[in-house]
Amino acid sequence: MDDRPVRLTDALAAEICRRIAEGNLLHEVCRARRMPLAGTVRQWLRENSAFRSRYALARATLADALAEDAIRVAREATPADATARRLYVDAIKWYVARIAPGKYGERPAPDAAPRGTVGDAIEKGRERVKRLREV
Repeated sequence: MDDRPVRLTDALAAEICRRIAEGNLLHEVCRARRMPLAGTVRQWLRENSAFRSRYALARATLADALAEDAIRVAREATPADATARRLYVDAIKWYVARIAPGKYGERPAPDAAPRGTVGDAIEKGRERVKRLREV
């Protein structure tokens, strides 16, 4: 029997987000037996706006840490390891541009008020339907 968590708790959300912010990929976080499956986490992200916000902050923290690490790796390059370090830095640049496109993408977006996500819109729609049914 699989004893992985299927219910989101504050402690579990905090642990997942802490690990993501520290540089772990979701599948690495979910590899631990006491953690939920990655599909479960993705479902929680679709359905829970508070968790989605915490997770987004963790990924933004991760992007900043990775960008700083890329700079450190590039600064420490020697002629003997420059090619390998370039590959590492290029992979980091690609990844952070996707997880934080407004900050690290090719064309950084101007600072603006954050817009809601599709998940937020879906949740608001569900709440509206629920209110309408109660009338």
